Amino acid sequence: MNKTAHARTATNYWACTENSQNNAWNVNFGSGNTNGNNKYNTMYSRALAALEEEYIITWIEAYDDCCKHKKSSAQCILYRLHAVDIINLALEASLGIYIPTTSITFIVIYPRLREIFAANFRDRIVQHWIVIRIEPLLEQRFISQGNVSYNCRKGFGTLAAVNQLESLILEVSDNYSAKAYIGKYDIVSFFMSIDVRILWQLLEPFIRENYKGSDVDMLLYLLRITIFHRPQDNCERRGNLKLWEYLDRRKSLFYALMFIGMAIGNITSQLLANFFLSFFDEFMNRLCEKYGARYIRFVDDYAVVANSIRVIKIIEAEARIWLYENLHLQLHEKKVYIQEVKHGVKFVGTVIKPGRKYLSNTTWGKFHELMDEFESTCKEICISGSSIENLYYLERLLSGVNSYLGFAAHNNSYNILYRRFTEMRYFWNVCYPTSHLLKVNIKKPYQLSEYLYETYLQSRAATPQGGRPHRKSGNSHHSHQFRRQGGKRKRAGQVLLSPGGDVSLSDAPLGHHLSSHQSQV
Repeated sequence: MNKTAHARTATNYWACTENSQNNAWNVNFGSGNTNGNNKYNTMYSRALAALEEEYIITWIEAYDDCCKHKKSSAQCILYRLHAVDIINLALEASLGIYIPTTSITFIVIYPRLREIFAANFRDRIVQHWIVIRIEPLLEQRFISQGNVSYNCRKGFGTLAAVNQLESLILEVSDNYSAKAYIGKYDIVSFFMSIDVRILWQLLEPFIRENYKGSDVDMLLYLLRITIFHRPQDNCERRGNLKLWEYLDRRKSLFYALMFIGMAIGNITSQLLANFFLSFFDEFMNRLCEKYGARYIRFVDDYAVVANSIRVIKIIEAEARIWLYENLHLQLHEKKVYIQEVKHGVKFVGTVIKPGRKYLSNTTWGKFHELMDEFESTCKEICISGSSIENLYYLERLLSGVNSYLGFAAHNNSYNILYRRFTEMRYFWNVCYPTSHLLKVNIKKPYQLSEYLYETYLQSRAATPQGGRPHRKSGNSHHSHQFRRQGGKRKRAGQVLLSPGGDVSLSDAPLGHHLSSHQSQV
């Protein structure tokens, strides 16, 4: 017998347990109120059966998956302090009363202006619960289509996409001995143009046909809630708010029509967007097979390799019509690249030419711009002290820096990276590189999660029983910075804040920092 209670129509949900022969304790899951209720008065309560242990375990698994590689994040730490909420979340999903909470939205600059929505941690748990169930199904679909999509899949990515495109070029051109051409295309504002109604029409029958779990109804319920959720209606903007003035309205959910657009930043958005375009992959596979061409896709960028320009243009024309008629998407008119393969092609930031691959000048230029911004943020932290705002922004920049370093890992770029890191000054006080300069980590005292955790502990220690925290005098950022560095031996080139906020910097050469990490490099 399934003990999971499903009651989606009532406003409030009550559960009761016997306290004595004539009295029972009642809990209102709508308001959280508890009270005693005489069995023989006019009050009534709705019985709620206990949730099955196996059902709770599925949510704990989703929670663990969500925490993977995120245990040091601020939201993960704060949620773990109140981890009992996972039971409440499981109950909300079971009763059909789950509603996504407030998201955080911000603008990233690199590689281009882009609007990002970060779901609340409990909402991310729901997304991971969904992904655990649908990812194997979608992976089987991608494999059956010949693995032509290379994004948001384990074991795939930018490097695999570049290598595969190089293989397709070698195949069609017979190792550059015959003429071959490439057409490269981009979909206009892809994520902001997805019609979620079409997505749902494609997804629901796919799940019902392929998913064999007994919780299929709950899976479809949570999928529908997630897909049709509009995070722009309940969000908190962070970062530089003026950046929204420079963002193209076609790339913002705040200007999207009803049922149009999916938030960039959610794990379900990436996976479902890939599923959405898998129907385009089916069409392109048949079309390219007809004309003897080859096809590959990475997110909304795709490439076609063929023996003639005529075939490239025929496929382009038919692809435009199919995309618009079936998925309501459009190819970008100005982002069409047709070229003979021997002249080289740039794909996902890498230039492919006969016998060699290297990062494009555009990619390197954006990397140096990002590192300048990273250094500026580290300087602000060293001089003004740590704050939620600058530490949060530092983590956002760190993600971009490590993405570029991942690109550089396969392009013999050590000397370029060495010169770049040597030029950094304040970076070494806040961060450190590992893995031969191919990854950057933030030092523990400057991690946002550590900052929030210590602030939480201090507020509890300073709060009298039943009262509010005592206000401390002085600059909280400076005192935090000084406290963390106090008692430590001053290292060469390290910026230290005195109690008065003065800055001191040792005169050691910057190359000393790299040499101090030689064991790691």
